[in-house]
Amino acid sequence: MFTHSEGANTIARGNYSHAEGISTKSIGERSHAEGDSTTANGKASHAEGSSTTTGHEGAHAEGVSSQALGYADHAEGLSTIAKGGASHAEGVNTEASGLYSHAEGEGTVAASRAQHVQGKYNVEDSTGVYAHIVGGGTGSTDKKNIHTLDWNGNATYAGDIH
Repeated sequence: MFTHSEGANTIARGNYSHAEGISTKSIGERSHAEGDSTTANGKASHAEGSSTTTGHEGAHAEGVSSQALGYADHAEGLSTIAKGGASHAEGVNTEASGLYSHAEGEGTVAASRAQHVQGKYNVEDSTGVYAHIVGGGTGSTDKKNIHTLDWNGNATYAGDIH
């Protein structure tokens, strides 16, 4: 009911859904997909850009090859993945898999509940020791943390403090 699709190979399925562009799919009720090969799966979800996907209610994916897969997740940038539930991944090749987590930068992973990770190529903390991590690695085979802050307020730094 009240769906709208425009462009080439677009599909709007779900009440009040909207799909536009090329090969876009808006599957959930009140969902919106736009761009090229985007898919909005989930009630009130939004996918935009190129090859972006949402997989749950209230999720938002934007950019290129980004995925917002959990409830109210947000993924933006290039090849980012938010799947923790109300999590946020931004930048390039970042992943927010912990509940309410946030990963930003390049190649960062926020794997624990309410964890914030920034920088590049951090060592993943899936046990929930750290609230905050700054990655300082150079690539997927060279991951390191240059700053961490645990849930008790204890901080570590890889370098000197000035």
